[in-house]
Amino acid sequence: MIQVQSKQIILSIIGIAVLIIAFVGISYATFTTVFKDLQVNGISTGTISLNLENQTGALSMKNVMPISDEVGMTLEGENNVYDFTVQASLSAHTTLNYEIYMEKVNSNGEFLSDSSVRFYLQHLGINGYENTSITKTPQPFIPLEEMSFLGSKKGSMILYSGTLSNSSNNNLEVQDKFRLRMWVSQDTIIDSVSRYFNVKLSVTAKAI
Repeated sequence: MIQVQSKQIILSIIGIAVLIIAFVGISYATFTTVFKDLQVNGISTGTISLNLENQTGALSMKNVMPISDEVGMTLEGENNVYDFTVQASLSAHTTLNYEIYMEKVNSNGEFLSDSSVRFYLQHLGINGYENTSITKTPQPFIPLEEMSFLGSKKGSMILYSGTLSNSSNNNLEVQDKFRLRMWVSQDTIIDSVSRYFNVKLSVTAKAI
């Protein structure tokens, strides 16, 4: 049962783009570097960046109440959806495998449990926003037990795995667009304590 004396729940997506690009050379040594605040990372194969279209710095939903997955999947408008773009400037004949992942960000208050939140990601296709293979149905926060092959961190959650390619003889700008929704699960019991669930979106990529 939901108790009406709820103080507040805050869900937020922090607008800090952490970009990690790795490539394997002939010696199979891996190079990794991190940039913040919407900078781009240049390597011999090109650049990749996570462009957070909400330029206010974060999507923050305050005093949200539990809702069903059916309702959450149809949320629209400001503070209900978060649009972002993965874009790359690729050198000729370059292919990048990439992952979008999110990490929990510490707050001064009580965290909601991982199972109390729902994430639903869609990819922009020819016919509008479409479901993805990983989050085609709403998912709770599911942390990785170890770092992924592409470099998504242990304890983070992978939202999407994709590929950006340039088969031409010239440099090429390519991008994928996404829409993310998040909400509190309808089974969550709300008490009088303020609770938070802050996540940071990141992208990691490896040249093939």
